[in-house]
Amino acid sequence: MAQPTPKYQQAGPKVKPAEKEEMVYTWPYLVSIEAIMAIAMTLALSLMSMFVNAPLLALANPEQTPNPAKAPWYFLGLQELLLHMHPALAGVIVPGAALLLLAMIPYVDRDRRGTGIWFSTRKGIPITIFSWVYTWIWELVLILIDEFWVTKDAAGQEIKGIERHLTFWLNDLFPGMVKIGVGWEWLGKILLPSGLMVAIPWILAEIVRRRWKANTREVMIALGTFYFASFVLLTIIGTAFRGHSMLLMWPWEVTPPE
Repeated sequence: MAQPTPKYQQAGPKVKPAEKEEMVYTWPYLVSIEAIMAIAMTLALSLMSMFVNAPLLALANPEQTPNPAKAPWYFLGLQELLLHMHPALAGVIVPGAALLLLAMIPYVDRDRRGTGIWFSTRKGIPITIFSWVYTWIWELVLILIDEFWVTKDAAGQEIKGIERHLTFWLNDLFPGMVKIGVGWEWLGKILLPSGLMVAIPWILAEIVRRRWKANTREVMIALGTFYFASFVLLTIIGTAFRGHSMLLMWPWEVTPPE
């Protein structure tokens, strides 16, 4: 592991200059810990399976889709995105862009000081906490608005969510696009979500730079926290708060698929 230089430690080190780090081998030190954790997790799941009944249904029928049809837990974040934007954007472009940005981090943050140290500097922890709270507030507000913003048009038809309200208003104000068969759905399904996904982390980076005088590493910590907090929040909502017809509800109101 790299030794932090005295200059870097002045910015908030976790390792004292005189402290010498001990080098250990992967085997047996790391592998033994991982083996113990694997055995403990296996035992915990075995005990859980003995006392908690899984809501198993009949054999899968390809002609009958259950409601709700949920993806595996690690894809529930992407499935949550599908409820708020165009499928190509949520299912292809967003995950592809996230993987590309993760791969770019070593080329953006080329400073090797502090490598292997959690949060790098003393600023890392408050930046992480702020970024996590900032991300959850933004995304919770947007999800709640998109779920519970419901009005009716002159004909009594229900209009639900940000995208449908935006489309309804623009189609009414600028009917020329509708007449040529284009409409304004692309604005609410593609352009607005894309703009929010760029603007929210960009504002976060600017706040971190100005509030904490953050360097490139610390901005990367903020943006990394943004993406990880988004994954956690969307997965929790998709797992515990989406019930029949993928409607938002409390966990105790979610019933097994029909």
